Amino acid sequence: MPYLEHLAATQDGKPQNGIPGLKHWRYDLVAGLQVALVALPLSLGVALASGAAPIAGVISAIIAGLIFPFLGGPNITISGPAAGLAPALLAAMLTLGQGDLEIGYPLVLVAICLTGAVQVLLSIYKVGRFALYFPMSVLQGMLASIGILIIIKQLPSLLGYLTPMTKSIPEAIAQIPMQIVEMNHEVFAVGSIALVLLFGLDSNRVKNHKWARNIPAPLLVVALGGIAGWILHFPETHLIHVPKDVLGQGIHFPNFSEVWHRPELWFALLTTVVTLTLIDGTETLVTIGAIDKIDPFQRKSDPNVTLRAMGVSNILSSLAGGLTIIPGGIKSTANIIAGGRTLWANFYCALSIALFVWFGTDLINRIPLTVLAALLIFIGWRLCAPRIFLNAFSIGTEQLLVAIVCVVVTLCTSDILSGIIAGTMTKILKLSFDVVKALTVERQFHPGPSEPFSNRVWAAFKELFGDPIIRIGDGRISGRGATPVMSVAAKNMKHPYKIYLSSLTCMNLMKLDAKLNTLPNHRDNYMIILAGHVVDHTAMEYLYQFQDRHRKAGHHCVILGTQHFLSHSDHRLAYRVSQSGDAMAYG
Repeated sequence: MPYLEHLAATQDGKPQNGIPGLKHWRYDLVAGLQVALVALPLSLGVALASGAAPIAGVISAIIAGLIFPFLGGPNITISGPAAGLAPALLAAMLTLGQGDLEIGYPLVLVAICLTGAVQVLLSIYKVGRFALYFPMSVLQGMLASIGILIIIKQLPSLLGYLTPMTKSIPEAIAQIPMQIVEMNHEVFAVGSIALVLLFGLDSNRVKNHKWARNIPAPLLVVALGGIAGWILHFPETHLIHVPKDVLGQGIHFPNFSEVWHRPELWFALLTTVVTLTLIDGTETLVTIGAIDKIDPFQRKSDPNVTLRAMGVSNILSSLAGGLTIIPGGIKSTANIIAGGRTLWANFYCALSIALFVWFGTDLINRIPLTVLAALLIFIGWRLCAPRIFLNAFSIGTEQLLVAIVCVVVTLCTSDILSGIIAGTMTKILKLSFDVVKALTVERQFHPGPSEPFSNRVWAAFKELFGDPIIRIGDGRISGRGATPVMSVAAKNMKHPYKIYLSSLTCMNLMKLDAKLNTLPNHRDNYMIILAGHVVDHTAMEYLYQFQDRHRKAGHHCVILGTQHFLSHSDHRLAYRVSQSGDAMAYG
């Protein structure tokens, strides 16, 4: 029996975080040590991709591990610097420092500190579930954009072409042919082999072997790259540099006074805080959701507690010169495979990294930059691989459209936030168009006094952003009686608790979620009846998760009314638009 299955089958209670979790120290200690071997090169690489000194990534990884076990959060994830935020941090450093990374770095630390404060504030008001508002198609586009940015930014290091980093993506793309012509062939050969090994070790055929599960691919590649760089006598300019006196040379402090005395920086600082908060929050909630699904103990992380822990960690990390902190998917998966059970694995991981840096600086400084670039390019490829876009297309063309808009705008403007805004606006326009069209068709079935077109547009916006609940149980919500709803008995369901819904999208999903969390616990049968004009992909995924959750709890839950909608694809979670002019729903 595989280890994870054995663990799940023999558990005598779900491990808890905090002091009770210390009794699992044997499992967490071994896992933390193994994960540290993966987390160290990742932290170094993320720092370089962010435009910071490599030690900055190590500092943030150590702080995250020391803080999270005491503040709580995701049950089994390993937190630290993440590649997903590297392009945003690099762009912010170049903007705030007017092209000078050394000047921009202390200013970005101020932005990271403010981001942490915002996250703590958001956790107090319990808005950790704000990711429900975030369209899945925009999230896919954002992550794909980040992946492409990472690849573009790391190509010079892979080629061995040392050049100052630039914020402009079009400019960076235009320089690639010259960089290829003038590349260092030995450096590129080592980086290419490292990249091939990473892709080869990630294949299912290789991962099925026991040795591949026991030896982390990043560690193996970095070790072999270090040996190759030593044999080929790579100069120090092509090697990573970590100071031996970390406390004396590695720690930098945020420059609050510079920001306070230069109002011209305030708008750029505000934009950076918004960007970091948005990316950090959404990517974190997506990551902990994915890790919770593979947690052998089937625990569910509290998003608000996670947000608070991230906020405190980001504040402390910035004050010590570290980067933004976020739960990492690769490290967390490695932790589960290694047998980690609680957040104390993160703590032991941080201690192990500190010891590696303290006693192994000379070995770390033998790692070629091209190998770390290969590691980051591999991570970037996983974010923007063609299968991501093919999956979006399989769900529906509107998913692909929104994701592509997000990617194109990000690459053209060199700004992730602009891409997110453009993708979100495309999503809203598409939904509004379909609702207005449905309302126009509906007018043909139910003629009445003529009204201006603007009224239908306003009605569409109210439907998309307003409360989606028409009726729950036997009571009709006031103000929603204009929608004709007919209820008929459902077969094989005795006394179902009925929930009638209008148009449901990511824009009003939070209101539905808040209401469903107050449903009575003693109900055995739930019936969700769709009676609106549109149901988007994010909403469909939420409804099916709600259904699965209640079925696992031993209840009956059905979703009715989908037959009255035209699906944009054969996918179970596809975007749906009402194909009838009659708003009647049957339940």
